[in-house]
Amino acid sequence: MKKLILLISLSCLVILYAFPSEIDRNQMESRINNLAITALNTESEPDNQTSEKLNHSQEKAEKTVYLTFDDGPTSATSEILDILHQFNATATFFMLEPAMKESPEVVKQIVEKGHAVGLHGVTHEVNHFYKSEQAALEEMTASQKTLQEITGIQSNLIRTPYGSVPYLTESFREVLDNNGFKVWDWNVDSSDWSLSDEEYVDRVIGQIEKLDNEEVTPIILMHDKQNTADHLSILLTYLSEHRFQTRKIEEDTKSYNFNCYQRCYRLSTQK
Repeated sequence: MKKLILLISLSCLVILYAFPSEIDRNQMESRINNLAITALNTESEPDNQTSEKLNHSQEKAEKTVYLTFDDGPTSATSEILDILHQFNATATFFMLEPAMKESPEVVKQIVEKGHAVGLHGVTHEVNHFYKSEQAALEEMTASQKTLQEITGIQSNLIRTPYGSVPYLTESFREVLDNNGFKVWDWNVDSSDWSLSDEEYVDRVIGQIEKLDNEEVTPIILMHDKQNTADHLSILLTYLSEHRFQTRKIEEDTKSYNFNCYQRCYRLSTQK
């Protein structure tokens, strides 16, 4: 571009001296000066654009992932916390009320290490939790109260037993929402409760890569159990190498939950 404008400028110089009057020459000289300034400004534009693209690329390079652990606290929780600390990772723990009562010091440890705490109910039994809207509300309210007594934190983050589909109908969701609870499901299912050894890690990575291609933030479901702890460092290494930044779920984080799409029904109507 600069060469082109300079060539035009030289052509103008030739024309300049063909003008009969001094006034015309002065006007043409002014125009040539403006062209030269344009050439200099144009030369600097690609560098600025390249810098902007580089910064944008660096911003896109860091991707968010949410690690979530259900059913704790357990005997494996402290080890999970240690591994998370080694990788400077944060997570969200959806805990059962009886387990919190049994291990209050571990619950406090989760909070002290900077992780988020949520509620997973009391019984973890389908026939009890989904028996009625009131039953579900009572379980979450009881869990909330116990967590607050232990930590001083009133959490509204909940994950219903086995996820919100198919038994969490619109009437259940409305009751929970009206009482301030925020339902969280997942889009990456580790199946760590059924897979042996590090198989669950391979399963998680496969789902993450698919979501990454679709530019969707992964929300990983794992369980607070020993097999999960044994291979968690493999998963965290992968996340670190692929520039994923773990984040904990905050109270104001927009919740993610399954849509019914006519798949939800009351437990009592199950065929």
